Amino acid sequence: MYTNCNGGDFKQFLKEMIEFSLQVDARIVEAVLPELGRIFVIARKESACSFVCPNPLDDDLVEAWESGLAEEAREDRGAVARLLKDPGFASGRVEVKEEDAEDLLRGLTELRLTLRSNSLSALSDHELETGDLALEEKDSSLRLGFFAYLVIAEVQERLIEFLS
Repeated sequence: MYTNCNGGDFKQFLKEMIEFSLQVDARIVEAVLPELGRIFVIARKESACSFVCPNPLDDDLVEAWESGLAEEAREDRGAVARLLKDPGFASGRVEVKEEDAEDLLRGLTELRLTLRSNSLSALSDHELETGDLALEEKDSSLRLGFFAYLVIAEVQERLIEFLS
């Protein structure tokens, strides 16, 4: 059992938690939450990735393959939903059970891909990855999408640090 002393309170955890504060200003996180929620709904409707079964002629394998992928996607999206609903996230705090970290990483990857194809399609890959763009010249929806992309990227990078 793990004990977390935070702000004078004792919280006991049965599982190890990964906890950190984002470096980005909490006002930015709060501002992009509606966009992340909108993209989350889109991602649930249209999968950003599809994986073809290695042997499409074997009906049993195809069924097991597809149901396994669907179950993993549900777990990944569940981890993202818990993050987005966590009141601490709006103020820049990330708390995730270590056992859910990989699901969250995959779910956030799907969210970033969906965000890329829906809100950020006007940007080149170079602009998106380097941040080398005249943001003030872009419309507000693209700026919002860009900041949402950066928030997700920071969460993923920090999770990877903890898991390494």
